[in-house]
Amino acid sequence: MKSSYMLSKELARNMIFVHPPEPRKELLLSDPSQGVYIGKTRFLNTPVFWDPEKLVNPHLAILGITGSGKSYTVKTFLTRASLIWNTNAVILDWVGEYREWVRQAGGRIIDLSKERLNIMDLVGLPKRSRIRHIISALDILVDLKSFPNERDEIEQALEDIYFNNAHVHPAMSEINKSLSLSKLNKKQKNDELRKLNSMVAKKPTLVDVVRVLEKRGNKKAARLLKRFTVEGTDFFAGNSTMDIKGLTSSGLVCVDLHSLPTEEMRSLAGLTILQYIKEIMRQAGMQENHKKVKLFVVLDEAWKIAQDERSDVITIVREGRKYNFSLVIATQNPTDMHKTIFSNIGSVFVLRLVLREYRDYVRNSIGYSDFIDDEISKFGVGDAAVNMIFAERQSRVMTFLMDKIDGEEPLLIYKIKGGDMNVEIEREQFVRMLYELGLTESQLSMIKAEFEKGDGLLEGEQLVAILEKFGYSRPSIISFLRQLSIDEKNLIKVFSLVRMRKATKGVVHLVMEDGNV
Repeated sequence: MKSSYMLSKELARNMIFVHPPEPRKELLLSDPSQGVYIGKTRFLNTPVFWDPEKLVNPHLAILGITGSGKSYTVKTFLTRASLIWNTNAVILDWVGEYREWVRQAGGRIIDLSKERLNIMDLVGLPKRSRIRHIISALDILVDLKSFPNERDEIEQALEDIYFNNAHVHPAMSEINKSLSLSKLNKKQKNDELRKLNSMVAKKPTLVDVVRVLEKRGNKKAARLLKRFTVEGTDFFAGNSTMDIKGLTSSGLVCVDLHSLPTEEMRSLAGLTILQYIKEIMRQAGMQENHKKVKLFVVLDEAWKIAQDERSDVITIVREGRKYNFSLVIATQNPTDMHKTIFSNIGSVFVLRLVLREYRDYVRNSIGYSDFIDDEISKFGVGDAAVNMIFAERQSRVMTFLMDKIDGEEPLLIYKIKGGDMNVEIEREQFVRMLYELGLTESQLSMIKAEFEKGDGLLEGEQLVAILEKFGYSRPSIISFLRQLSIDEKNLIKVFSLVRMRKATKGVVHLVMEDGNV
């Protein structure tokens, strides 16, 4: 009896070594009408559903290097969520990743380089709340707290504009004076008064704030804001051409920020829209039914506003569940995400991460084993380690491996080999990177044709030779290859092969091993 008990105890102690590190299947499985299907676990092949009812909150982070499958995961997720719940989604697109997909999906594109977003609009908010939001955004973007005097001057100007009509055009006093002294008849005076009333009703803009500051001699404070009002960078200075309230109920919407000229401007636009979304969320009130997500807010590579604890990203993460709002953050650099965001994210999808610094940051934030850490560094496109925090109490939070993110269509992969490297990247992502490098449509077609000849495979030296033929300099090509996470050792090998192929005019087939030919 005693020996039997000891044997059972020993078996129980060793179960952790034989049972795959995966959550119980009842936590992962869900009614397809209630959860978003993601894929299958690596070891037990259990279908994985993202079910907000089972999770502590509906927020997601998707992390991985360029070409690892981040945007593909986001697109697949939003597509399925829309089919299940008819969910709205606002994508704040920093790099132009989603524009074409949203158009093909029948969604709406808002190009802020062609639109106007007046950051002085109230959109139903109390005036003092909007002042606080504007100051908060400037604190983050222009480090306004380092200029306390100017900060006070800007805040005072905002108060005078909102409460004392300080934004009224300078000609107003002259018009009023001329009316009192004029000999116009009654009809003419009434016409002038209508003009006057029209001017009084004019919505204030950032240009008015700068004008008030300059009029008062607050030149330094005016200069801090003028970067957002001068011609060519005045996207936030005119009357809004966007329906902010309509954004949250218009289906799939891509707010394309990448064509704005600076990161600062992209961040001001992103922060302003997030502030409005947060307040719209609060005005809608708390939702009793948390089974359905009402709105997904997607931030892709929004590093400047995701790493600051004062950002409204933090507020949405903390409060979103109450209002059925979900924040989805995608980034290739996990350190761009403030730890407060990590600590409030219910689901983290870790795709391939190569740099030890990034893997350590994620590992320290969510925790997982040496085995999973090693696997993440070797992932192919679409492979993922998933960390889900379930509402049901668990003995420990478990990070588990998935074979692939199962998409709505085949994931088309390009492979680049050379030396001892083997780079995999989504075809769509690779083509976009080449487009950003400056290739024309005909040049892109030529490179696609080379990949097709090799059934999706191209030697690194062939790619370099083609880019050189197109006229690209060696530094430009090296920079591009580094974006593909090709290390220095393999860069040297690839360029050595290119030189040797040129020397032999492509007649001799060269093979490099350990740096020798």
